[in-house]
Amino acid sequence: MLSFLAALMIAAPLPIQEEGEPEAQDEFIFDDGLDELLSGDWIDAEEAASPGGASLLRSWKGFLEFRSKLYTAGNVPGNESEYWIEGELELDFDLAEHLTGFLRPRVRVSLRDSDANEFEPFEGYVSYSGTGWDLRAGQFVENWGIADTFNPIDILNRRDFESDFLDPDRLGELGLRWRKFMEGNQTFGEPTLSLYALPVFRPTPFPSDESRFSFSSLGMTFNEGGGLTPHGSEGALFAVRLLSTLKSRLANADLQLLAARGPEHVPVIALSGGTLVPVYFGTSTIGGGARLVPNSDALGDFLSSLTLKAEVAFKKPYNFDNATIATPSSYLQYVLGVDRLTPNLFMSGDQLTTTIEYIGETGARDTDAAAALRPFRSDFVLRGFWEQNDFSRTSLEARAILDTQLSERVYEFIYEQQLRALHEDLKLICSLQVFNASDTQGLFSALPDNTAGTVTLRFER
Repeated sequence: MLSFLAALMIAAPLPIQEEGEPEAQDEFIFDDGLDELLSGDWIDAEEAASPGGASLLRSWKGFLEFRSKLYTAGNVPGNESEYWIEGELELDFDLAEHLTGFLRPRVRVSLRDSDANEFEPFEGYVSYSGTGWDLRAGQFVENWGIADTFNPIDILNRRDFESDFLDPDRLGELGLRWRKFMEGNQTFGEPTLSLYALPVFRPTPFPSDESRFSFSSLGMTFNEGGGLTPHGSEGALFAVRLLSTLKSRLANADLQLLAARGPEHVPVIALSGGTLVPVYFGTSTIGGGARLVPNSDALGDFLSSLTLKAEVAFKKPYNFDNATIATPSSYLQYVLGVDRLTPNLFMSGDQLTTTIEYIGETGARDTDAAAALRPFRSDFVLRGFWEQNDFSRTSLEARAILDTQLSERVYEFIYEQQLRALHEDLKLICSLQVFNASDTQGLFSALPDNTAGTVTLRFER
């Protein structure tokens, strides 16, 4: 614990800043026109898409859930349990010829911690489609990752560490995306070039003081709004991404290459006047990834049952103007993994997906304060995901994350089943996260005693 705190405090002290006013919510969420669409006559997608369609709303889906979480070890009196109510809608619109819209609002209410309440659209954008290209403007979420547990190339969106510290939700980013669809050949198919411009910097939300994963549990106050953030053009993120398929005699693959420059979503936690504060910096990233499946005709049936995955990213941090911390080290992150699908394992129709991955990092200094907040630096991941494929959509997932350098072990178990006896749209989700971390450094060791079980009832349409 002491060495972890020392790593956080390497940064030079910063001037204390007053926490700013909360940002205004997007006003279009409250537009009365949405209520009219939802309460109007329902039509199918083909009718909505036609010029004479009666509604702009093409389709919708969503969920409403109640989630309870119980920690097995005491920490601070009063936070041994959490209770959440969360709801989300996904609304697809046909606005005009070649013009579509998408809106994904979310409401999350904590029954124990009002500071953790949220109402913000995950996504809200319009898309225009031309011949061989499209343009998207607004707030959107994209998953660039290939591996299962950790994705070094998935750098576009922030993560909501209040939702789940081990597997946090992606948060929407405001900006533009332009895509160009090009003609391929017999080897490289469906090449797609994407350009991104995210001009608005938005800080990453961290767990509140009442959360078990709050940095305030380290023994000092954590002021989320009192640190250093980029201003003006420093806060813009630009990225380019190239996707393609690969067809060969030996294997077929999905490939991607990317380059980006802009603010890093996970800041350094520095000491300022006896208070811990986030200090943001920028990062230039070059990386790529591949998902490859061997062909059975060339390499046999066993190898063709495997899916090989790889991600690699070189990241070079840089400081913003007026920064008073040392520039974090450049480093290389990578993930190598393999999946194997086994059908009809216990009964007809079921299947088991087994995954083995290694997450590695090299290049950063041991005393780098930014590296102290990166939880996966030398870890093996073992995962099994079993699906019964029955009427109740029963599934069971087990995962183990084993650090090879620190005494840190994380285990996760997830059971899901549709409760069709009660309602066809009602789902039960039971999960258990076990944190066994007792090292003198490392993120999970600095936030111990967070083993917890969660029971969720979700109604989804």
